[in-house]
Amino acid sequence: MAGEHRDDLVMQSLLLDEIGQSVIGMDGDWRITYWNRASERLYGFGPDKALGRKITDLGIVGGAEARGEGATNREIAHRLAGGGDWAGELWVRHSTGREFPVHATVSRIRGRHTVPVAVVAISKDITDRKHTEAILRRLSAMVESSGDAIIGADLAGKITSWNAGAARMLGWSSWEAVGQSHGLLTADDGEYFGTEVTAGTGSGAFVTGVEARWRCKDGSVIDVELTVSPVYDQDGVRVGASAIARDITEIQRLKAAAEAERERLLAAQEMAHVGSVEHTVATAETWHSEEFDRILGMSAGDRKDREAILARTHPEDRERVRQVWQSLDNGLGFADFEYRIIRPTGEQRWLHSRIRSMNSADGKPVRFLDTVLDITDRKNAEQILEWQARHDALTGLPNRYMVTEVLQGFLDRSARPVVMFVDVDRFKLINDGIGHGAGDTILVLLGERLKAAVRDGDTVGRFGGDEFVVICENLLMCGAQDLAERIKEATRQPFDVDGRQIYLNVSVGIALADREDTAESMLQGADAAMYRAKSAGGDSSAIYDVRMTGRATGRLDLESDLRLALERNELSLNYQPIIDVTTEDTVGFEALLRWHHHEHGPIMPDAFIPIAEETGLILPIGTWVLREALRQVQEWRTQVPGAQNFTAAVNISGRQLVTGDFPDVVEAAIRDTGIDPAVVHLEITETVLMDQPDLPKETLQRLARLGVGLSIDDFGTGYSSLSYLKWLSARTLKIDRTFVEELGTDPHGATIIELVLGMAESLRLDVVAEGVETAVQLSELRRLGVRLAQGYLWSKPLPAERIPAWLKSHPARLPAAISAAQAAAGMSAGKSLPRVG
Repeated sequence: MAGEHRDDLVMQSLLLDEIGQSVIGMDGDWRITYWNRASERLYGFGPDKALGRKITDLGIVGGAEARGEGATNREIAHRLAGGGDWAGELWVRHSTGREFPVHATVSRIRGRHTVPVAVVAISKDITDRKHTEAILRRLSAMVESSGDAIIGADLAGKITSWNAGAARMLGWSSWEAVGQSHGLLTADDGEYFGTEVTAGTGSGAFVTGVEARWRCKDGSVIDVELTVSPVYDQDGVRVGASAIARDITEIQRLKAAAEAERERLLAAQEMAHVGSVEHTVATAETWHSEEFDRILGMSAGDRKDREAILARTHPEDRERVRQVWQSLDNGLGFADFEYRIIRPTGEQRWLHSRIRSMNSADGKPVRFLDTVLDITDRKNAEQILEWQARHDALTGLPNRYMVTEVLQGFLDRSARPVVMFVDVDRFKLINDGIGHGAGDTILVLLGERLKAAVRDGDTVGRFGGDEFVVICENLLMCGAQDLAERIKEATRQPFDVDGRQIYLNVSVGIALADREDTAESMLQGADAAMYRAKSAGGDSSAIYDVRMTGRATGRLDLESDLRLALERNELSLNYQPIIDVTTEDTVGFEALLRWHHHEHGPIMPDAFIPIAEETGLILPIGTWVLREALRQVQEWRTQVPGAQNFTAAVNISGRQLVTGDFPDVVEAAIRDTGIDPAVVHLEITETVLMDQPDLPKETLQRLARLGVGLSIDDFGTGYSSLSYLKWLSARTLKIDRTFVEELGTDPHGATIIELVLGMAESLRLDVVAEGVETAVQLSELRRLGVRLAQGYLWSKPLPAERIPAWLKSHPARLPAAISAAQAAAGMSAGKSLPRVG
């Protein structure tokens, strides 16, 4: 009987051994009496090491204590002592010390048997299963913690799984959603996940990037992006699908807004004739906006890369465009240039291109953004304006500017030019006798006669009135005299005007170039020679001699006297009040330089200021003007009642501004006079600024730190830009008097002033109108919103000693409505005064 039981145990052990399960037989004292091969493989002990030893001596179950499960041994023994079996998981230890989990069954052999086996322990390594379970737990945690909705469904569209992300996104809890049809969340009655998804998952493929609209529990509808994959059972049969849904409602809204903005941008570009181009470096792909295609005359099927653009670029501009692109590819970063293109119709257009580089993290360009403006109309207008600026409006001949430029060009090349002044004798009699219209006709005909009389390559220009200029290259004195005779002979032929024959005589002055000559000196010499010919009775010519005129000597005398003017106390300042046009209160004064010559009396600023500029005398004179003006205004601020807020405007020259120590001069003047720097305004004309493109930035910064203001005088007569004014840190714009003069008579002036006011408002600048002389102009300035002005309507520039009396005789004149409003607000007139700057 014992043998049978033992055989049964061996047979069962062999069977379990085949499936990798350990079988250990133990007697009543827990000594090992049986140890199969699976036990040897599982625990690392051979039969010779295990048989006859207690199970506890092998240390197999020692791993339990290391993991806080020390009660397992006692629990098993207690369970068996009570007549029961024990089954469960526990951690064991291999002979090498490695710990691993097993599932074990410990049973007592029941009945009366002689076999030395009282207890049988069967165990199996469950390390892989535990690992799989851990992975599944982590995956489950990831699914539950995902912000996306992860939903499973069977083939019929019934929801089988629903994670926490789905609950947060759609509002239904898992117990509400599982078991429901997909119609619970689809916002339409379409097929399950759509035809595209069904077809993809049905063929065993993943489907990504599918957009759908899903309904939430609260009735709202959201946009989602789906990633859908098929789900299979153990036999590989497709049983459903799993979807990951991401809420893209906000993304869709932003995309729609961006698309709408893009459409508005493209529409604006079309209206403004501005095209866009994007060029990707890696792929060499180029995208054009529709407006750019229209500008170049491209159609839908045309190539749209750089070579295609070059093919339509004017041949003279292709190399320059290619060089710009090469510089951008090499890291230039930005380009701003103009070039011409030729449309398929042969029409030529001018384009202005501004290209900006988009760089990668390593600084290399990855994409270029190009804004292209069709500037053909502007170019045509510029050409017309340039032509008009260099030509006489009546005759179409070169004007004074162009004649001077041509003459100076000859002198720079040492071409030894000859200048001739041609003036009609007694032309005033012709105008008075037959009218100015007929006189203009004669001038046009005379210009044509002069062009016919001179050589090819000679220049004929009109200086104004009845004065013409002829410039010849490489002509000796005899040749010049012969040409003068031909000119006189050509003009002696009668001019037919309105059926009448008019006879003219001309006087010709000739100046030949000397080594020291300039264009200006040659023109002055020819002019002097022409007057000599006229004084001889006209219809003659004369060659310039330095003894003919005392102009040069007179100028030298004026320069010499100007050097002594400061020492002789001949220089003084007049002051013109700056007025608040709303209250007509005085808010400050502009200082104006005057020269009273000891012999000639008053010398106009237009006569001596250019001399001071050319000789450098403007620097000491300008320093004196600044100190004297600030001293005088500060004296009024401290001594004259109501003048404590007066500002001081002082004119400076471009030559002063570019001098390195100019900020020191200003700072010293402010310190010595004690005036508040915030009320000091340094005025410089816009045209002078345009002639000084390289103003020292440090000078402007130091002046700004001092607190003084920079005023742009005669604004509107130059071509300064918004960016330039901002860079200058200007505080005030002074509207040129030519625009103020037109107020009330010509709407052009008001339009210009409105534009200046808009520009000033955008840059937070004050505006002062100059040259106000009439009540109509004042009324218009008030209507336009100009706050500050100056002009003869209030006062001419006055000497300093007359200012206090003038202030007493010109009290504030508030309009009744303004006075009432201020009284109601509890404001005094003094408190409401604006402050320049």
